[in-house]
Amino acid sequence: MFDGKSRYYGHFYYCWLNGTVTTKEMYRLVESGMITEEERAEIMKNPRVDAFADEV
Repeated sequence: MFDGKSRYYGHFYYCWLNGTVTTKEMYRLVESGMITEEERAEIMKNPRVDAFADEV
């Protein structure tokens, strides 16, 4: 399903969908090299539930 994506793409994709990762954390994942900028943008196009308050 996530062929051609970074190793942690699938994990953070689902974290985004269920609201356990914030916007600020998504940018940090790119900075640390866990996902690419393109993957971050792709993931963040999806709706995020409000499990944790978001940080911008």
